[in-house]
This record gives sequence, C-alpha cells and structure tokens, in this order.
Amino acid sequence: MNVGKGVFAPGRWRPKLCLVFNEAISIAAIALQHHKDLGELVLRLWDRLTRGHKRIIVIGAAGAGKSSLGRLLSGEGLGDGAYRESTEVENYAFGGATSCTVLVPPGQERLRDATWSGLEGFIRSGSNVVVHVVDWGLDEIAPLSFSQLKQYQEGMQPSAVLEAFAANRREQEIATVDWLLEVKPKDDRLRLVTVATKQDLWWRWRDRVRDHYESGPYAAAIASLEQRLGQGNLHHSLWSVAQISKNLRDGDGEVLLPTTEGYDEPRRKWHERRLLEIMGEAAKSA
Repeated sequence: MNVGKGVFAPGRWRPKLCLVFNEAISIAAIALQHHKDLGELVLRLWDRLTRGHKRIIVIGAAGAGKSSLGRLLSGEGLGDGAYRESTEVENYAFGGATSCTVLVPPGQERLRDATWSGLEGFIRSGSNVVVHVVDWGLDEIAPLSFSQLKQYQEGMQPSAVLEAFAANRREQEIATVDWLLEVKPKDDRLRLVTVATKQDLWWRWRDRVRDHYESGPYAAAIASLEQRLGQGNLHHSLWSVAQISKNLRDGDGEVLLPTTEGYDEPRRKWHERRLLEIMGEAAKSA
C-alpha cells in the first residue's frame, strides 16, 4: 500500500484559512473569561435540566470521548486525560441533582445489547437530549498496538493502519445514527446534538471533516433520520471540540497521530465554551 497517498501519512497537510464549521474566534477575550463563563454555562445547563426533569443521553463508540464529555457537562473537570475503558453505564449529576442526569453507556459493540437497550426507554419518553459523540474515526486504540488491529496487514505502516481503522470507525458512527432510526421517540420528536471530538488531531484536515459531517455520508444518515421522524421533528445541532489535547498513541506508546501544529489552547477553550452554550440551548428546547 502506498501510504504517501493517505491523509495520515506525514507531510500531507497544508493549513487552511477557513475555520471548521465557519466560526470565527475572538482570541483575546477567551483566556480572560473562559473559567468564569464555563462555570456559569454549566450552572445554566443544569438549571434547565432540573426544571424540565430532563436527561442527557450520550452515545458513541468506545474511546471517542464520551466520558470526558460527561465530566465536562457535570462540572467535574476533564481529569488527567488517560483513557479508561468503561464497561457499564456511567451516571453524572450536578450539585446532588437526581431528576436530571447525564447517562453515558459504554461504546464497545459487545456491550451495547446489555446497556443501550435500557436507554431506548429514556429516548422514547421524550424531554431528553441525545448526544452522539463522534471523532472522525480516531477512537482510542490502546491497549492494543497498531499491529493488533484487524486492519493491519504484514508490512503496513502505522499511518496506513490508522487510516483504514478510522474509515471503519466512521462507518460505525453512521451505524449509530441508523440505530436511532429504530428507536421511536415520543411524538417522533428528537433533540440530537452531534459532538465531533478530538479537534486537535483532525484540525489539519478540517475541511474534509466538515464536509463529511455537514454534507457527506454522516449528513445523509441524519437526513434519513429526519425523514423517518417527519419534517420539523428532528432538531439537530453539530459542533466540534477538543476536550483534552493529546497525541493519539497505541498500546505500545507509539504516536500514531500527533496533535496539529498550531492548534492552540484559546481555540480549544472557545469551542468548549460554545459547546456548553449549544447544550444549554438543546436542554431548553427538548
């Protein structure tokens, strides 16, 4: 395989002037206001959840960043950034609240039948926000090494393996949207937020990522879901974020994909803050 043609091969990217999802950033204001605003946004989000007795249900693949998102939404902070495999539904609350929670099931396919089936009842009951966490297929690989992935063939370079792996995982993201097609929410109304994580890793290819989720295969799956629910019944928001900025490594510690050069902390914070605003808007309208 000629890895020089793959997007994960070294030296392939060139910086673009556009920002993903066409958003502009006021860098100077971010560093000064970030911590204060973040706390206020979390409070506002949970006030809306408590008043409406709503839940946030977070779905997605293992290693896509669901647990990190749960901690962010609950105000717990992001922790040390180390990946820890979840095997049961995680439950996050804020300030002792019990009527409004963040439910994060494990993403491994082998555990979905046992853990995701119970979430269908919550989705069908209405007054909930479903969050689908995607990451352009850049799921955590550890504890496996790249050579233990099923996409590996003798002699393949890590970049080629990662590219094949990520393509497969993007197909699984679409399969998750297809799973939502089988769930019948109350009155066929669904409030869905797609959160594309690991922005720091794919920022160098942000035009391709944007096209995939806004107008490509993922967008087509969302359109099918909207057709199934009926016009006006699906309220879908799309946003991207880098919850924890770190290189993508395999189980042996080899760097498969470094963070994008030039991706800075003010940009990460701005997207994080805007995500909480979007979640607050979703909770209000659910």
